[in-house]
Amino acid sequence: MRIMSNAHYSDAAVTKLRAIVHTIDQEISHAPPTLRAAWAELVDVLALGPAAQTRECPACHNVGMRAASRCGHCWAALERLPLVSDGTPVQGDA
Repeated sequence: MRIMSNAHYSDAAVTKLRAIVHTIDQEISHAPPTLRAAWAELVDVLALGPAAQTRECPACHNVGMRAASRCGHCWAALERLPLVSDGTPVQGDA
């Protein structure tokens, strides 16, 4: 069952949720199958997705999106970064 979430969380809240989910995932591995299934459904409903890839601006050192062509803080032009085979940026520097 897939439910689309209407909740909008701040980036900090999503990062914290990912950490909490990871911790509970490690602890719940020994739980009864019905509890694991309910947990998996809850995680699916949260639809957190993967963490955004980021990098540090070489000019102002602000952290921004890895795929950006300009810094969102100082607007400095950013060097284009290598892509992985599926077309997504390589893991972030920050």
